[in-house]
Amino acid sequence: MKRLYIIRHGKASQQMMPDIKRPLIEKGIKRTRKFAKKLKETGVQPDLIVSSPAVRAYQTAEILADIFDYPKDKIYINQYFYFHEEEAVLSQLMGLPDSVNTVFITGHNPVWTDLADRFMQEEIWHLRTSGIAGVAFDTNTWKDILKAPGKDLILIN
Repeated sequence: MKRLYIIRHGKASQQMMPDIKRPLIEKGIKRTRKFAKKLKETGVQPDLIVSSPAVRAYQTAEILADIFDYPKDKIYINQYFYFHEEEAVLSQLMGLPDSVNTVFITGHNPVWTDLADRFMQEEIWHLRTSGIAGVAFDTNTWKDILKAPGKDLILIN
């Protein structure tokens, strides 16, 4: 069984700066902590956290790492999680090592909503900032997630 938690970054600053450098604002930090604590109550534990290189996504991953006692130096930054097409992100997910069973990914809309819509039975119109969509795939390999039956685990939105 493979479990994927699609986590949109928290609310970020709208100040004029390069997009990749926009940090979380206090509201984004608080909501991300609140949603992460709800997720932790389910008993899930990530084997791997993968983040977009954008500051706001990485800060979201750091908050998750804090809540789940996951080592921050083990957060993997994936360039394809920053404004690449859905197919590029899917190819990264399908290339995950099969020794990893539970993955948290932090990134951006519209791709994160598209991924949630693709995999979840419950329709997601919009994965809001800090939103979490979790799905389990009835397979032992990441390369088979597109054809494996999926089951909704959680939606915190």
